[in-house]
Amino acid sequence: MQLALPFGRAPLKPPPPRGPVTPPSPPKGRAALESRIRRALSVPADLVVTDNRRTMISTKRRGDRLEVRLHRMFLDAPDGVVEELLTYLSEGDARSSRRITRFIESNRHRIKARRRRVLLRTRGSHHDLAAIFEEVAAFFPEGLDGVRITWGKEPPKSRRRRSSIRLGTYTHDQQLVRIHPALDQPEVPRFFVAFVVFHELLHHVVPAERRSGRIDYHPPAFRKRERTHPDYTRATRWETEHLDLLLSYRTGPSRPARHRPKVSRSGPT
Repeated sequence: MQLALPFGRAPLKPPPPRGPVTPPSPPKGRAALESRIRRALSVPADLVVTDNRRTMISTKRRGDRLEVRLHRMFLDAPDGVVEELLTYLSEGDARSSRRITRFIESNRHRIKARRRRVLLRTRGSHHDLAAIFEEVAAFFPEGLDGVRITWGKEPPKSRRRRSSIRLGTYTHDQQLVRIHPALDQPEVPRFFVAFVVFHELLHHVVPAERRSGRIDYHPPAFRKRERTHPDYTRATRWETEHLDLLLSYRTGPSRPARHRPKVSRSGPT
C-alpha cells in the first residue's frame, strides 16, 4: 500500500490559532535552574540546593568552576524572580538584589527552623511523664506524631516566694511540652499532672486565633475542648486550693505576696 503525497500542490496551512497564544512556562526544578544559571554565567557553574536558615544565596570558586548555593525556595520561583536571580549572579545588580530580597521575605515561612537538641527527662522523683503522656494521648484521636515531653529545668532557689508560675509550655517549632518541676512533688496528685499535660497538648491540635488584633492562644474552641477532660472540674479546684504549694516551690519561708498570685498553663512559644 502506497501513501499518496500531494506533490505539486500548495502545502496545507495550519488553522489560525484561536485567541492569544501563551508562551510555554520555562521548566522548573533543579536541573532546569542549573541549566539556566550555566547559560547566564560566563564560567562553568554547578548548583547546590540548600536548606540554610541564614544564607539564601552564595557563590564559591572551586578550581575553574563556580559553585552556586541557593535555598530550595528558588526551585519553583516565578520566572521573573529567576531572571532577577540570574541578573544578580552575573552582574551583582542592586535592583535585582532588592527584588530577590522581597521574594525571600515573602517565602520566609519555608525556611526551616533549627530544631535544638533537647535532653528529654520524663522520669521524675514522683511522676513519670512518659506514662502520663501515653495515657493522655488517648484523648487525641487525630494523633500526636512528633510531639515530645520533658520536665523543665529546676528553677534557682529564692528567698522570696514567687507571685506567678507557669505549670507547662508548648513550643511549636520543637513540638515539645515542658512541665514545671513544681508538679513533681508527692503532694501533687497524678490526675492534676495529667490535666496540665492535656492542656499543653491541646496547643498542638487547636490553632490560635487572631482576635481584636491580638493572638488568642486559648480561643473558644480550645476552652470548649479543655472542659471535655473528665478531670477538668476537680483539677481546676485542686489548683485553686493548693496554689500556695505550687508558688512556694524551691523558696524560703513563705512571705505574703505583694500582688495577687497567678498560676497559668501557658500558651505556645
